[in-house]
Amino acid sequence: MIVEREDSALLLAEVDRFARERVAAATARAETPIGAAVLEQLSQEAAALGLLSTATGESGFGIWEHVDHAGAMAFNIGALTQLGRANAGVAFAWHRTALARWVAGQLALELDAASLLGTTLVSTGHYGLARTSVARWLKSAALHGDEVALLADWLDRGAHATVVVAPHAWRTLLWPVWSDGRIAWQLAHRDRLDVQPCRAQHGLDELAAFQVRDSSSTAELKRLDDAASRLIYGRTLKMDMIGLLAIAAGALVRGQELATDYAAIRTQGGKIIAGHPAVQRMLGDIEIARHHADVALASLARPIDDIDAGAVAATRVSAHALLCDAANQVVQVHGGIGYMCEAGPEKIVRDQNMLKLQAGGTREAHAFLAGWIGAFA
Repeated sequence: MIVEREDSALLLAEVDRFARERVAAATARAETPIGAAVLEQLSQEAAALGLLSTATGESGFGIWEHVDHAGAMAFNIGALTQLGRANAGVAFAWHRTALARWVAGQLALELDAASLLGTTLVSTGHYGLARTSVARWLKSAALHGDEVALLADWLDRGAHATVVVAPHAWRTLLWPVWSDGRIAWQLAHRDRLDVQPCRAQHGLDELAAFQVRDSSSTAELKRLDDAASRLIYGRTLKMDMIGLLAIAAGALVRGQELATDYAAIRTQGGKIIAGHPAVQRMLGDIEIARHHADVALASLARPIDDIDAGAVAATRVSAHALLCDAANQVVQVHGGIGYMCEAGPEKIVRDQNMLKLQAGGTREAHAFLAGWIGAFA
């Protein structure tokens, strides 16, 4: 299904209405995270709207159902941005669920169509982005023995626990595994994994965190030839990073709204604080970060195979640093009240920090980029 950019704009208008009226309204109290039942209800409504695919019947136009033309990518990015504005945790859950279904479709794997949030996905290994090695492997560079060993260790699901952030009731996990010198995929059932709940995570309060290890290695691997392995993994990594950036951009939109509204009514020294130069500087920094993210995401609204993985990683690092700093500025505009859970800004900071850590995080992206441009060839 091909949707032109004009049609995408019409679809996004409907998504925006749903995000504001249902998701934002249901999650309005920042100090009280929604429970599993509310998340499931919202997910059912999203599926009825067509935002989430149930992988049954004719292909629709849900999140990540299509990535092969500009209109589809504009819709994916726009929808996740709007959902991120409403609630980053809900948007993250739907992003990873939709991405899991896309990968499963590429691999011809059957998922439970009745459970919308039953399958989640992890796109990387137990730490970072495997330094330069994974980038060099994606570019078909000749790897040294220590690089192959690093990748095998990075994706060794039995030796290392992987942190999974997902809805409480997830049932299956789709993740990459190193096998025979390339990446294969494993669809692992929760009851066959060693799953240990983690302490409450820093942000994304609507979800839960788990340490997961495949101690038995009983699940079958979906192995691919070398070219297909690189192609599918490269696409998945790009889609994951783009989705995380879109959600983070949406969260800042909400933060900017909170900061602007508060600055317009709060007085200090008999003067509305929006008139104070220091507050104006903060509001300006927030606008700069939002503009930078908007421009970055607009540049990524192209067919997924036309997007350079290195460009995605570099864009995410620069944009997300600004987004995290801007979220802190939202708190500062509010002064002391900004640190209170019920006010809202402090949750945006925590959610931004959590989004920054996903898909390998942003710290090791510098080494990934060095491998991508061939600095270690």
